[in-house]
Amino acid sequence: MINAVAAYCGVALAGLGDIGHARALCAERISENVVSEAMLRQVQEITGASVFVARENGVVTGMTAFFLVRPEGMRALDEGRFDAVNIDPDLICRPREPPAGGYAWGFVGSTDRGAGRAVKASIAVRETLFWALPGYTRAATDDGARLIFGSLGFKPVDGNPQLARYDGRDVPLIGLHTAAAA
Repeated sequence: MINAVAAYCGVALAGLGDIGHARALCAERISENVVSEAMLRQVQEITGASVFVARENGVVTGMTAFFLVRPEGMRALDEGRFDAVNIDPDLICRPREPPAGGYAWGFVGSTDRGAGRAVKASIAVRETLFWALPGYTRAATDDGARLIFGSLGFKPVDGNPQLARYDGRDVPLIGLHTAAAA
């Protein structure tokens, strides 16, 4: 289902070859200090659906990446013990396990179209499939912070202004309404 929602927004599940290109895009546009290609691959292999790419003329121009966590992963996030760069694989939800929450590595794009598709896919997956779950992300750039703390509805975590938390909602699709995106 994740793949179908993401595809509707113009991104596709990243193959192992795409992950290197997506990681390079992150390093170029955000920082070299983001999650490694090896960790992206490991999480993709565990979940089967965590890293998605937008392509234009066969070139990766956008990426979004996220994963669901087990109860211990959510506790680690809530307590500030979660390392989003060197993730303990035991904290990551496996397919068909009930998730306790999620973590979004974020989104990036080298073109407006690639970035737009990545952001839309991230929002659509959250709002249609995981709307009731709490989650976290980190603002790595000023543009990302404007989106995360603005229309995406995340709130800063006390004591860590780059870390952002999203509380689950009682009903789906709230973040897709015009008023929520204003």
